[in-house]
Amino acid sequence: MKSPIAVHTDEDYEQAQQRLTELNAAPDSNDKERELEALAEAMLAFELRRDEAQE
Repeated sequence: MKSPIAVHTDEDYEQAQQRLTELNAAPDSNDKERELEALAEAMLAFELRRDEAQE
């Protein structure tokens, strides 16, 4: 079982963006879609936490 994707720092966020670029260049597969969804959710959660902290 793979570990969940978590984005806690700006560095994590940058790594997630790089991984998105890699995945978008890869051939389509179920694993790719699941990882893209997990990355999107983790990145969104990070953005929301960051926005709340700035308010």
